[in-house]
Amino acid sequence: MKRKFTVILLVLAVLAATFALTACADDKKPEEGNDPVAIHVVVPDGAPALAIAKLLKDKPTFEGYNVTYEIVAGAAEIGTKLTQGGAQIAVAPTNIAATLYNKKKEIALLASAVHGLVYMVGTGDAETLSDLKGKVVYNIGQGGTPDLSFQYILRQNGIEYVVSDQPVEGKVALSYVGSGTELIPLMVQGKAQYGILGEPAATQALGKLAAKGGRRLFDLQQLWNEATGSTENYPQASVVVNKSLLTEAHSAFINRFLQLLEENASWILTNPSEAGQALVDNGSLTPNSYNAEVIARCNIRIVKASQAKTAVERYLNVLYGFNPQSIGGSVPDAAFYAAI
Repeated sequence: MKRKFTVILLVLAVLAATFALTACADDKKPEEGNDPVAIHVVVPDGAPALAIAKLLKDKPTFEGYNVTYEIVAGAAEIGTKLTQGGAQIAVAPTNIAATLYNKKKEIALLASAVHGLVYMVGTGDAETLSDLKGKVVYNIGQGGTPDLSFQYILRQNGIEYVVSDQPVEGKVALSYVGSGTELIPLMVQGKAQYGILGEPAATQALGKLAAKGGRRLFDLQQLWNEATGSTENYPQASVVVNKSLLTEAHSAFINRFLQLLEENASWILTNPSEAGQALVDNGSLTPNSYNAEVIARCNIRIVKASQAKTAVERYLNVLYGFNPQSIGGSVPDAAFYAAI
């Protein structure tokens, strides 16, 4: 009887131990992070979205992460999603990234991605910038990158300018419209001779202006390099991340994500049509008019924050000189740059 009682006690002890281990294992599951980490990536519609075209096409998987992508209308929506938790990674205008950082939002610049895609096209003659004196140059977005970079270039070349929709003798008159879709018809109708546009709108404009002798007059990236003594163009848009992802726990994911972005930058050059279609298939409203030449002119390459810092600071200092509020009131400190 005693032996039987002992056996029963041993069985009960084993069952109790098994139950305890099972309960502990169940308790540990949330702590071990078995649920995938949700990462939402947003990019603005248009050429900057090419920075993730292959990711949009392939939808690569990341162990332990559920990554989704979204193309949104513009920078304002990206800012909202970053600040309200709707996105953890974004491609955003670099000055907008600086503005969000200066508002004490927990973001950091992971890499520069779009190194200028702005060009002047026109039906008028202009071999040098001085030839634009007495002319009206139309630009998209007053106070934006195309505007401030062109003003800086004019200033560095000693050319006076004024905001006006009428020619001013001895000066370049700057007039503004909201977008390329507004400017191109003006040029087709002959109401504007000179226009500053981003790609692919610049190429689309030239297609419609062929009968009027339209041509690409100036590469603003080249003019920027000449004005600043650099060779890197300007970091027009960058990849930014929520700082919560810049920890050891997420380092493998971040490094893999950067690797895929670098691979994408090469892939879009050799697969332009597929790249453009990937954007359309994922909600882009920009027609797929990309070819190898257009994509090359978009200057998309991934430069990690540590290597991009000098070019980014130079660019932000220029914007600050024109309008401090265009970057949020001050040039960001070193903590703005992810240590990757």
